[in-house]
Amino acid sequence: MPDYTTCTYTSELYEQPALASSSALNWPGARLERYQLPATTLPAHAHEQHLLLVHQGSQPVVASRRTGSRVEADQFRSGDVGLYPGGEYGPFGWDGPVDIIQVHLDAPMLETRARRDLDLRYFTLHERFRCEDGLLAQLSQQLLAAAGRAHTLGQLYAESLVTTLCYHLIEHHATFERRLAAGAGGRLPAVVLGRVDAYLEAHSEAPITLEVLAGLANLSVFHFARRFKHTTGRSPYQYVLDWKIRRARALLRAGELPVAAIGDALGFASPAHFAAAFKRAVGQSPRAFQQS
Repeated sequence: MPDYTTCTYTSELYEQPALASSSALNWPGARLERYQLPATTLPAHAHEQHLLLVHQGSQPVVASRRTGSRVEADQFRSGDVGLYPGGEYGPFGWDGPVDIIQVHLDAPMLETRARRDLDLRYFTLHERFRCEDGLLAQLSQQLLAAAGRAHTLGQLYAESLVTTLCYHLIEHHATFERRLAAGAGGRLPAVVLGRVDAYLEAHSEAPITLEVLAGLANLSVFHFARRFKHTTGRSPYQYVLDWKIRRARALLRAGELPVAAIGDALGFASPAHFAAAFKRAVGQSPRAFQQS
């Protein structure tokens, strides 16, 4: 039997620190890291968390893995992904330098979401030594960007990306059997949307999370996000951002508060984030809008 090194995250086997990491941000059930590594071989190991690996280097590399007497190898180009559920793996290596994004997903969290939130009878995540999935690569790159700077609406943005990523993995990279959940994909009642608007009104300056919004509908995060978009045509993140922009326009028209105070009162991460979000939505800066 091989002697496996046990770790929670595969990156614990690396000899150099991450170029970027979300570990300090406490994203629920997810951790992202970016590494630039030389050609290397990792020992046989067992990792607890599911690993999504995205290659983004400009030069292709050949990755190989040995399992017993069998050797598996494939060429990874920029945008190719690998999916490695928690478990035991033989020695794994690259024949050249790599620039990789690693998204670690908490295995019990994903299992619970799949079974409870999506009402699945059975759920198993597939291993993909190498595959092409543009959405997984794009979501990972957006999460990398979110880990590197404060976002307009803070954690709500990262939560939305992680939820979408989990949805996609379950729908396209897993085997499952679904129960028929009554009304799971239906529209949200108007009273629920009213609760959301009332909550935003009362907590306009506070960080907004998907968990809190889902609680207003007495739904799981998965069900809420899906039904909310089906009802409004927008994700919860975009809906909250649009709501804040509408409120900002009203406050700017009233002219009773300075621009910086309005951004702060509406919970934007900084005056710069407020100005950028407002200009994207309205086509002019908050100050120019107020003056006009």
